[in-house]
Amino acid sequence: MEAPYFDLQAHSLHSDGELPAAQVVENAAQAGVQLLALSDHDTVDGVDEALAAGALRGVRVVPATEISAVDGAYEDLHVLGYGIDHRSGLLAERLLDARGDRERRADAMAGRLRELGFETDPRPIEARKAAGKPVGRPHLAAAVLAHPANADRLRDERHADVSSFIAAYLIQGMPGYVARTHPTVEEAIDWIHDAAGVAVWAHPFWDVHDEQEVLAAVDRYRAAGLDGVEAFYVSHTEEQTLLLADRCRELGLLATGSSDYHGPDHRLFNRFRAFELFAREPNLGPIAHGTLAAPARAGAGVCVWLTGLSGSGKSTVARLAAGQLRDHGHPVEVLDGDDVRQNLCAGLGFSREDRDENVRRIAYVADLLSRNGVVTFVAAVSPYRGARDEARARMGARFVEVYVHASVEECERRDVKGLYERARTGEIEGFTGVSDPYEEPLSPELTIETEAESPQASADRLMELVERRLARPAGAGVVAGPRRHARSRAR
Repeated sequence: MEAPYFDLQAHSLHSDGELPAAQVVENAAQAGVQLLALSDHDTVDGVDEALAAGALRGVRVVPATEISAVDGAYEDLHVLGYGIDHRSGLLAERLLDARGDRERRADAMAGRLRELGFETDPRPIEARKAAGKPVGRPHLAAAVLAHPANADRLRDERHADVSSFIAAYLIQGMPGYVARTHPTVEEAIDWIHDAAGVAVWAHPFWDVHDEQEVLAAVDRYRAAGLDGVEAFYVSHTEEQTLLLADRCRELGLLATGSSDYHGPDHRLFNRFRAFELFAREPNLGPIAHGTLAAPARAGAGVCVWLTGLSGSGKSTVARLAAGQLRDHGHPVEVLDGDDVRQNLCAGLGFSREDRDENVRRIAYVADLLSRNGVVTFVAAVSPYRGARDEARARMGARFVEVYVHASVEECERRDVKGLYERARTGEIEGFTGVSDPYEEPLSPELTIETEAESPQASADRLMELVERRLARPAGAGVVAGPRRHARSRAR
C-alpha cells in the first residue's frame, strides 16, 4: 500500500527535534508529504516559520502543538492540538506555564542525576532556557552524554545515545525520574478547544501498554471532549492500530497518524511517511482543511470583510484580531481566501464571473456563521465592488467592510511566492493589481494602511471596531447612506 500523504507530528529545534522548522518542512516536502503538522512540545514558536516554508514548498502545514499532560499514574501523556489559533495570547500563557513546570521538573531531574554521580554540561540547557525553549529529558540526556567525565561509565553501561540513557534513568520508575504536576489531560483538551483546535491523544500505546487500559482511557477522554486518537503511529503494531482505528470509528472520533519525525539522525523517528494504515481509513476531519473547531459560545455575530490586494496583510491582521477576540470569549472564525479556494471553490477559475461566484460562496458561509453568533473575519481579495456590495446586502447591519491598503509595490516586495513577478511576465493571467483591476471600496467602515503601522496595531484598531459593533443593541446601526471611514496611519 502507498505511504500516507499526511504526517501529523514533527518536531523542530523549538522542542526536541534536530532541525529548524523550515528544514523540517523541506524534508517533509522531499519525502512527498502533502499535509504536515509541526507539533513541538508545549510551544508554537516554530509554527509561523513552518507555515511560510510550507507556502514556498507546496506543503499544507497545520498549526499544532503537543501538550504534555498527566493522568493519575501516567505522568507524561501527550495531547496534540491541531488547527489551533497559534497566535492566541491565552494559549501562549498556558504553554508558558506548562514549560515552566517542565523546567522545574528538568532542574529536579538534573539534581538527581548529579546525586547518581553524573556530570552535566549546563551551557546548552541554560541557553535553551534563555531562549524560552522547553527543556526536556532528551536535553538532559544529551547534556550527560556530552560531558567527558561520564565517558567511561556510559561506555560500561552501553549508553551510546539519548534514547538508551532516557530508558535507563529518566522514565517513570527509574532513579533520575521526576513526575510532572500539570496540566491534566482534561485541562489540555480544554486549552486546545479554547484555542479553536481539535484535541487528539498522541501515540496511546507508546505510553500505555495494556489494551483494555487504552480503550478505557479513550472512553474517558472522549467524555472530557477528546476529538480523536493518533491510531496510526510508527511504533504501533498492526493489532494496536486496528484496535484504535476500529474504536475511533465506533465512537465517531478522528483517527490520525504520524511518524513523529525528529530529524534524520534520530535513532527512532528519522523519516517521514513511516507509519502504516493496515487497510484502515484515517479520519482527519477538519485537520485536513486547516479549519478551526472552537466550541460555540454565546454572543452577537458580525462579518468583518477585509478586502485588498494580495499581500496587503488581510490574513495576518484578521488572524491577530481573531485571536484576541477569541481570548476574550467570543466565538470566532476566519475565512481565508486561499483556504476557501481550496476547500469550497476549487472548481472556479479567475474570470470575473468566477471571482464573483467565489465571493458569493464566501458570503453565504459568512452569513450562516455571523447570524448564528459567530464573529466572522473574511480575508479575501474580492476585487470587484459589486460583489462586495451584494455581500453587504445579504448581511445588512452585520456586514463591516475593512479596506486593507498597501501599494502594489509594497505587496510585491512582501510576495514570497513570486506571484506578482509571474503575473508581470505573463505566466499568471488576470492577476489583480497587475493585469486585472482592483476596485477600491468607496466608503468602508475602516481603512487600514499596513505600510504605516504594525500588524498588531492594525489588529488592535480592528478589534476596537468589532467590539463597538458587538456592544450595539440588536437592530442598531443599519446604515442607509454613505459611511465615514476611519483611516489608520500611526505606527
